[in-house]
Amino acid sequence: MSEADDRVLLERIAGRDRVAFESFFRLHGAAVHRFVRDLVRDDGLAEELTSDVMVEVWRSAARFGGRSRARTWVFGIAHHKAVDALRKRRATLVPLDALLDAATDLEGPEAAALRADDRRHLDAALGALSAEHRAVLELTYVEGFSQKEIAEIVDCPVATVKTRAFYAKQRLREALGTVERPG
Repeated sequence: MSEADDRVLLERIAGRDRVAFESFFRLHGAAVHRFVRDLVRDDGLAEELTSDVMVEVWRSAARFGGRSRARTWVFGIAHHKAVDALRKRRATLVPLDALLDAATDLEGPEAAALRADDRRHLDAALGALSAEHRAVLELTYVEGFSQKEIAEIVDCPVATVKTRAFYAKQRLREALGTVERPG
């Protein structure tokens, strides 16, 4: 579906069109859920937050000003709700499930063990990053947002997004560079 289609759905949702809302939810609900789940690392909480995000879409569709893509607006709502939930739980953001698909061409138990070890190492490295750094990586590499869109989602300047991405990648390289490979 195109951005224009999303905007039409939001206009209809602003007019309290339930069919449009259901269509919007079907189009964006799974991606919002995945993003929120990756941030809060709790399936139950992710379901609740996804519902909260979509309720906010229902309530606020009339206020969508079109200054960003509809998807960016929705992910901004999702980001804020997830961060608020994490603050309440005093938890940290979780690793990105989609960052490590390496070694998929390897086969056998040795390859599976290497992939599992890589995953654990990446999880530990990502766990050491700040919530802000991990959110930028998630939005960039998993959700495919531009730096400008990420700035809108996390409510900070583009320069801050660039800085966070730079330092997050630098810290990941440092942490992942310490992996010893059998060999």
